Amino acid sequence: MKKVLLSVLVMFMFCFGIVVPGCSQSVGSPAPEVSATTWINSPGFKIADHKDSIVIVEFWATWCPPCRQSIPHLKKLNETYKDRGVVLVSLTDEPAETINEFNKKAGMDWTIGAGSSSGRDYGVKGIPSAFIVVDGKIVWNDHPMNGLDEEIKKLLGEREAKAPQTAPAATVAPSAVVETPVVNEAPATAVAAPVVETPAAPAAVEPPATAPADETSAQPVPPLGE
Repeated sequence: MKKVLLSVLVMFMFCFGIVVPGCSQSVGSPAPEVSATTWINSPGFKIADHKDSIVIVEFWATWCPPCRQSIPHLKKLNETYKDRGVVLVSLTDEPAETINEFNKKAGMDWTIGAGSSSGRDYGVKGIPSAFIVVDGKIVWNDHPMNGLDEEIKKLLGEREAKAPQTAPAATVAPSAVVETPVVNEAPATAVAAPVVETPAAPAAVEPPATAPADETSAQPVPPLGE
């Protein structure tokens, strides 16, 4: 009987996660700030630095079989939504050495916090456990493979629907150009009136002198042969 109960417990833990004591933060509660002794794939992380993003805070461990099963799912989710304002951070209380060795094969390329005690602040009861934080408040909490994708899609749809639509620039009709006719101005210098010169009176022409009458020159020339 004890073996049966132990088998059931192991199967439950494998399928649904590892249960730890604590009081989980409820939806609508302010999200506690996260912390870690070592940050992997990032120089640091604070929820307060991502006020305009949808933040997924996931709690996990390398020794947790359901956590390891969730890694490919989270990797795909991160690749799909990281450019649409979704930020993923995974937190564990294990040391950085353990995480780095494990991650050589796991390929978790998002922010990981090692040596973290933030699970206590969130009142995590079992791992893996994911929280969605929007505007500093918890809006969703469950197993990362139990509706996380659907909730992210819904939140993105609501956010994008509220985003102000950029109105197209109004077309400005070209204004008519009125050309002002150019008026030719009179030249500043007045044109002098033509001077009409009075022609000089012609010189008096003296009549030719009358030659004295010469009777011999006035005679006709007699014809030849006479």
